[in-house]
Amino acid sequence: MMARIGWSAVEDALGAGRVCCPDCGQPLAPHGFAREREVRMRHGSRLIRPRRAICRSCARTHVLLPAFCVPRRRDGVEVIGLALLAAAGGEGHRTIAARLDRPPGTVRGWLRAFARRSDLIRGCAVSWTVDLSDADALPRRLTGSPTVDALEALACAARAWLLRCGPRGSPWELAVALTGGRLLHGDPSGPPGY
Repeated sequence: MMARIGWSAVEDALGAGRVCCPDCGQPLAPHGFAREREVRMRHGSRLIRPRRAICRSCARTHVLLPAFCVPRRRDGVEVIGLALLAAAGGEGHRTIAARLDRPPGTVRGWLRAFARRSDLIRGCAVSWTVDLSDADALPRRLTGSPTVDALEALACAARAWLLRCGPRGSPWELAVALTGGRLLHGDPSGPPGY
């Protein structure tokens, strides 16, 4: 089953200048659309046509994706999040792939990408947690597994966000938003000044 996603909220935010360039911080303006794409969810898929935006200050263009999308990935964040949690619990990529009905190479790629940047993700999540609440909300000890530590720090950041700002999607969608969409590639962005 495929559902289409509306973009009225994105259009409203772009029109009001509330969406800022991640490179220079200036407001973005509408700039057409990216190609339509299918995002595989846990059950079914969603068809999206992301909005493109341009920064009139630095002239860079950006593709705006909903929080259930992980940039450069065909699968939604809930599916990838299930794989990360299973791997943190000790399951191998082949077992996870079979349960999620995804190719083993795809799941292995998610797990490796997250493991490579787990220290950066943990640092970003800790920074958000401290900015949104305080250091008492952080995990008490490191486990020795960079992946598990990063996932625990993301859970603390999502909890701090929910307590301060209220519900804004699933915890995995918050993880994508709090890392600036860089859950599996690039350097995650923290709160302003990070």
